[in-house]
Amino acid sequence: MSNLPEKPNAISNKVIDLLVDDTLRRNGIDPDNIKKKLSDQQKQQLKELVEDLTTQVNKFNNQSSTDK
Repeated sequence: MSNLPEKPNAISNKVIDLLVDDTLRRNGIDPDNIKKKLSDQQKQQLKELVEDLTTQVNKFNNQSSTDK
């Protein structure tokens, strides 16, 4: 009987999207323009960063589940 959602990744992704979008807009940055200016190397680095963070979050979630 946990209060955790069945699909935490879906909620996490929505929160991340909201926070990133809000941060960019507060600083006067248009996300569509950024996408056009990123090099392929920068895009790859961002993808790797997201994958690493996702792995870390999943490990943390799995560790928290086994601790209970």
